[in-house]
Amino acid sequence: MATVVEVPCPHCEQNLKVPTTVFGKKVKCKHCELPFVVEDPAAKAAKPSKPAKPAAKPAAKPAAKPAAKTAAKPAASPPPPPPAEKSPFMDDDDEGAKKVELIHEEDVPRCPHCAKELDPPDAKICLNCGFNNLTREKMETKKVDAATSEDWAMHVGPAIIAIVITLTLIGVNIWFCMNVREWLVGSVLDKEEKDAAGRPAFYIHPAAFMVTIGIISARLAYSCTKFAYRKLVVEKAPAERVRK
Repeated sequence: MATVVEVPCPHCEQNLKVPTTVFGKKVKCKHCELPFVVEDPAAKAAKPSKPAKPAAKPAAKPAAKPAAKTAAKPAASPPPPPPAEKSPFMDDDDEGAKKVELIHEEDVPRCPHCAKELDPPDAKICLNCGFNNLTREKMETKKVDAATSEDWAMHVGPAIIAIVITLTLIGVNIWFCMNVREWLVGSVLDKEEKDAAGRPAFYIHPAAFMVTIGIISARLAYSCTKFAYRKLVVEKAPAERVRK
C-alpha cells in the first residue's frame, strides 16, 4: 500500500493528501484546479545546507588539534520520520482534504498551432493564438468601434430612399398608362380618325409608349430594390470601423 503524505498547493496553499508514487509528477489541485509538480517534503527537509568554507590552517599548529575540533562538531540532526501510512484514496470529509488527479503530460490537450495548453480542454478556439480547431484556420483579432446613430442613419437611409423610388416608379407607370391615350389626342401623332373599336387612331400606337416607359421604370426599380435588399437583408449592420 502506497504511503500518503500531505503537501501544500503552491497556487492556493491548500493542503492535499497525495500518495508517494506521484512525487516528481504533475497533478491537478482539487481546490483551485491548477496543475503543479509534487515534491517530496521529506527529501526537501533532509537536504543538507551548504557547509561554510573552513578557515586556513596555520602551519605551526599540531596535527592533534584539528582531530579534536572535528570530534567536537555536533552531529547532523536526523531527518524527520516519514508520516504514518494511510490509504491513497481519501474522502472529501477526511480532515477537509480532497483527492487529487494525476496529470499525464501526453494527455494534456494542446493547440496544434502554438502547442499551448487548451483552456478549457475542449475549447474550439485557442485563446493564445486564435487557432480554430474545427475549421483548422487561424483567426485574426481586431478592435472595432461600436456603430453610432449616425452610422445607422447613413446605412438605413439610402435603402429607404431606394424603396420610395421603386414605389414611385410603379405609381407613375400606372398613371401614365391610364392617361397616355388622352395626351396623344390632338398631337402630331393623331390621325383624326377612328379605329375599329371606335377610339382615336394614332400614327404610333399608345402601347409603344407604355412599353418603353415600362422597360425604363422596371430597370430603375430593379436597381433600387437590389440596393435596398443588400442594405437591409445582406448587410444588416453598418460597416465596422477598425480601431487603429
